[in-house]
Amino acid sequence: MVVLQIDSDELCSPPEVCGPDAEDSKQRHLLAHTTGDNDTRMQQFLKRDKPLLAAIVAMVLLMNIPRLGHMLYPFQIFSTWIHESSHGAAAILAGGGISKLLIYPDTSGLAWTFTDGSNWSRGFVASAGYGGTAVLGMVLLLFRRTHRGPTVGIIGIGCLMLFSCLLYVRNTFALIMLPIMAIVFILCAWKLKAKDLTYLYSFLAATCSFNAVDNISELYGPVGYVNGQESTSDAHSVAEYWGGTYVMWATIWLIFALVCSAVGLLFAFDGHTLKQEQKQQQHGGQKASAPAASDIEMP
Repeated sequence: MVVLQIDSDELCSPPEVCGPDAEDSKQRHLLAHTTGDNDTRMQQFLKRDKPLLAAIVAMVLLMNIPRLGHMLYPFQIFSTWIHESSHGAAAILAGGGISKLLIYPDTSGLAWTFTDGSNWSRGFVASAGYGGTAVLGMVLLLFRRTHRGPTVGIIGIGCLMLFSCLLYVRNTFALIMLPIMAIVFILCAWKLKAKDLTYLYSFLAATCSFNAVDNISELYGPVGYVNGQESTSDAHSVAEYWGGTYVMWATIWLIFALVCSAVGLLFAFDGHTLKQEQKQQQHGGQKASAPAASDIEMP
């Protein structure tokens, strides 16, 4: 078994997150990133990604047990907020903007945006909901093993939620629900130990990554529903602006979401390993430059 040589001060993210039991938390966090020389990639994955595996198992169970499904409700609202915010971000990138964002109690949402009116920009905005959510899920997965990734990621999400409420969110339900969630996220990032926070971070990453799979019936449905009322789906809108069929675009988004999830799972940054390699290189350079005892002239 190989133990990574990491400075103890780097094991909390930030140090005050670990609380009074800092040393114990540091040791647990270190052991969670320890693997053996002969471990296969699968063994390394299982050892390093217990929080992510726990999040995926919990999500699958909750999705398939009706009596427990309500526990996913806050994360479904979070996913809807990401989806609608992605539409808004695409509108801004296309040279337009956001008029308002609406998130409803039935977990549906609506983004009122404006662009230059071209079919290209309209199609780009309509396609960004599922695509943007998948990209965010991939980014969260890529940084799940880094030391500060979960803390910075959750604080960033909480701040963006509050920012969107100040500027764009305009319905009462969302203006109550989203700030509460944002404050909870920020408090968790501030107060929870690094190890415990990783479970919440992993669940948020999984929520984004599997958004398209979770909403597959809506993705391929002939119509969409917003706040209980029939509405044009994103896939139908893109087919209208860019051509093709709604089934084709829904399939493209599903494949794109699966590819993003695979990239996030397989190519995660390992901050501890990178730091260790850099330290070994530095130590090796210092040893190489140090003069040998026989080379030192005695007076």
